[in-house]
Amino acid sequence: MDNPCGTTKANVFEHTEVNGIPIYFGAGVNPVNSPAQFFVAWGKGALSGGLIHTFNSESSEQGFLWFIDEDQAEAKYANLQRILIGGLGN
Repeated sequence: MDNPCGTTKANVFEHTEVNGIPIYFGAGVNPVNSPAQFFVAWGKGALSGGLIHTFNSESSEQGFLWFIDEDQAEAKYANLQRILIGGLGN
């Protein structure tokens, strides 16, 4: 399967759904000019056919953020869950 330009295969470590919104934490191969490997994605359609966009995009409905540090990505994943449940965070 070919990857459309600007996407890469998503290796999802954790997935949860809060109030009907899917949230993903995982890794992938980002473009050669970026050391980012870990991602957090949310929203319906954030992962399409197992692929994720290789750029950062963030809105309340959908997003994908790339991180160099795994702990930072995991913290964002947990924070998004708290926000969607109605707790404090950012």
